[in-house]
Parts: sequence; structure tokens; C-alpha cells
Amino acid sequence: MKTTRTLGLLACVLLVSGLANARTVTVRDTLDYTDNVSGGYFFLPPDVIMDHPPYFRISLEDWDWTHTVKGRVPAGATDIQSATLSIYAWDVDGEEGEIDVIYANGMQLGTLKGMPEFSERVWTTTVFNLPPSVVQELWRNGEVTIFMDIDRDKVGDRVAIGSSTLAVNYTVPGGAVAEPDVAVYRFWSPVLSGHFYTISEPERDALISQYPDVWTFEGVAYHAFSQASDTNLRPVYRFWSNQLGSHFYTISEQEKDMIIRDYGYVWTPEGVAFYAYPEDLQPAGTWPVYRFWSSQLSKHFYTINEQEKQMVVDQYSHVWGLEGVAWYAYE
Repeated sequence: MKTTRTLGLLACVLLVSGLANARTVTVRDTLDYTDNVSGGYFFLPPDVIMDHPPYFRISLEDWDWTHTVKGRVPAGATDIQSATLSIYAWDVDGEEGEIDVIYANGMQLGTLKGMPEFSERVWTTTVFNLPPSVVQELWRNGEVTIFMDIDRDKVGDRVAIGSSTLAVNYTVPGGAVAEPDVAVYRFWSPVLSGHFYTISEPERDALISQYPDVWTFEGVAYHAFSQASDTNLRPVYRFWSNQLGSHFYTISEQEKDMIIRDYGYVWTPEGVAFYAYPEDLQPAGTWPVYRFWSSQLSKHFYTINEQEKQMVVDQYSHVWGLEGVAWYAYE
């Protein structure tokens, strides 16, 4: 059984409980289909028929799961400031009156967010703030049990759960850490069938104003660094290919050197795009940026969004192949 669990460090200076220069450490516990057990958890796996049992569950098929952070409380933590629960669900039809109620340790948190009006079946994320009494129990015993009452007020509607993430914010003594100083902006081109990423605001503004017929601005992808302000930061190199009509990014010095040496006729180096953390040197609080490759499109795609990454894996594996973690950055 494999569970994705990430220890997160949010770089912010606080004055909490009389502690000067205290900081917040966020521990995230994510449960998904890799945690399913026979007759127990029913998180939706990839490559299954989405609107069929046992994962697409109806009323009277309510189920629960437990998030555990025992043994992962940051050293020196003095308390829990707050905690949130994020549930990634499919086909919550609020327009039809479907009410799926979520409880934490027996206390009602609220209902799952429904689909937008007139939309097809979609994935939606609902975020709940855990009440103080549940946070206190979590601080005492290191776990919280979540229960879902499916379609509480009538019979017939169904729902599927992709994942559940508990984020616990602890107060820990210590000073602030290096903070990311730039946003990585993301564009999509229906003309080139590819994405483009930049930290340059002039470059961003030029694409928006001069090439709206080619590039669609999608906002901030994640946050990174404009310089190596941390000894563990590494440059992310950017390449452009006229042949493929796309950019390529890598944090690997070996891969960069190989491309320049062996594929200089395809890829032109454009220098350092920004700085990020390589795998195994990432600090707490960063998240993996995943890299995909499409042999059909001859393009790479990068995302820090876990839900987007899983959606691509589940629904577009015939187009995009997951190559792994490219680097680590801040949401």
C-alpha cells in the first residue's frame, strides 16, 4: 500500500503563543486509490469505468477513512494552528439536489461542492476547515476519521472520491526560510498545441498584448526563484526548437549538456528560466512539478497541480506519458 504524504514548510514568520520568530510547518496526508483495501477504502483508481460500482457509490453505501499524522509531527511543535480537509470528488450533482455530507470525528463539516450549472460530469474539490474541537483531538491523538454520508436526503444519486488530503499547520520555533520571489506564468497555444512558461513580466505582457491569437494566458503555474538564494537551488534551463515549435525545460545539468552536445540541431539553449529545487534536495513546503512527454505532439508539459497531473494520467495517457518529477517549487 502506497500513500503520498508530504511534509510541508510554509515560509512565514509568526508571533504565536509568545514565540518570536516561530514558523508554520504544514504536514499533508493524502489518501487515494493506492490506499484502498478490500472492503474498506473506495478511492477511484485510474483505468476503471467511472460511473460503475464499487467506487461510484450510492446512498446506503456510505464509507469512511482515517488520516494519520502520528510520528510526523514536526520536532518542537507547540500546537496546531489550523487544519483543512480537501476532497476531490466526481459527479456531485448539486443541481439535482444531491447532498453528500462530510463529517470529521463525528462533527459535520459541510457538503461536497456540486457541479457547475449545465456542466457535464466533472471533478470538483471541496475544502473544509476543521473546527477547533477536531483540531484539538488531532493534536492529542494524531489522527482524524472522515465519514461521508452519500446522498443524505434522497436515494439515487452517486459520487466517486478521487483523493482526500489533510493539511495540518503546526507552530514550530525557528526563523524564516528563503521565500520564492517570482511567479512562473503559464500560457497555452492552440496553434502550437503546447505550453510556455516564463518568470519574465515583460515577456508575459508582450505575449498577452501582441500574440493573443497564438498564446492564451493561463495565470500563475507556481512560484520559484530568480536567483540561487538557497544553496540547494539549481538553475532550470530553457530550450527552444523551431522544428518542434516548442520549449523544453530541465534542471538536470547532465540532460542539458547532452541536449547541447547531441541535439543542438533541434534545440537552441535560451539560458536559465528560473531556479528551483532538484529531487532529494527539496525543502519542506515545496511540491513536485511533474513532467509529461507526448510523442504524438512532440511536446513536453509541466504541472505542479496534483489533480491536473492525475487527470492527465487517468484520461489522456494515450497522449501524454508521465516522465516523473522535473523539480520542486512552491504552490
